[in-house]
Amino acid sequence: MCPKCPFLYPGCGLRPSYESFQSTGKRIGTGTDVTPGEFPWHVSIQSHGKHICGGTIISALWILTAAHCFADELPPDLTVAVGGVNLSLPLEECNPDSLILHEEFNRTSLQNDIALILLSNPIEFSTEKIPVCLPFVCDRDTWQHCWASGWESASAGKVVKLISREKCLKHIPHLVEGTMCAETGQGEGQKGGGGGCQVDSGGPLVCSYWDTMKWFQVGIISGGNPNHRILTPVFSYQDWIEKETAIRGKPFFTEGVDSGTHVRVARSRAGTQVVFLGYCLLLFIFLIAIKLL
Repeated sequence: MCPKCPFLYPGCGLRPSYESFQSTGKRIGTGTDVTPGEFPWHVSIQSHGKHICGGTIISALWILTAAHCFADELPPDLTVAVGGVNLSLPLEECNPDSLILHEEFNRTSLQNDIALILLSNPIEFSTEKIPVCLPFVCDRDTWQHCWASGWESASAGKVVKLISREKCLKHIPHLVEGTMCAETGQGEGQKGGGGGCQVDSGGPLVCSYWDTMKWFQVGIISGGNPNHRILTPVFSYQDWIEKETAIRGKPFFTEGVDSGTHVRVARSRAGTQVVFLGYCLLLFIFLIAIKLL
């Protein structure tokens, strides 16, 4: 891409600079270090210059992460590093404006373990900075080729598989209601189910959807052990995300794949305003018609 050419945002969940997707199908990385643009939605949330949790770009202004990563107030030194794959190299740093923890988050059980960070300035999207899509269904069997990513000294990915609650309870007896579970798998370049990278708290579990090229964040890494991870199911909190972002005057609208027709749909704030203005115009015409009668 030429340095003076403007970046054309391709839509959520796509990886325009990671060409191996088209040539190798649904494989994503090797289970070890990743390349720039392979996880373009993955961010590092840092305090005092040190990584504390992972997070996900869901729009130019909003980062999705886990509530247990924070105290009740926004740390004054918090920064969000985006667009990089190695913590030892300079990354673009974004300053947060506010932190939103779920009002019913339980620090003991990790129920409702979800949080949003509003950035002070919007992220300028590029091939290495693209938001992930949010899921359009909650059915576990819908999702294919799931991966979790994390930060050590560099960004890395690990194959994971969504499993049933019954199977997970055998390994994590304290699993609370309303959560999901995944077990780590053995991907290329990995020497065991629990090896490879250590996925981050607050980081994303992403899955692909059949013949689409989009990736969807099905879960937020909440807790668990090296072989089994507890997830906050993102689908269950989309109404909460839209409500909380609207309250702050920076509304987020889900973009992805429509579950009924499998056609890409995008809901934008501008589109909502157009519809609203249309209703206002019809009401105005109706009132004039009544006065003329």
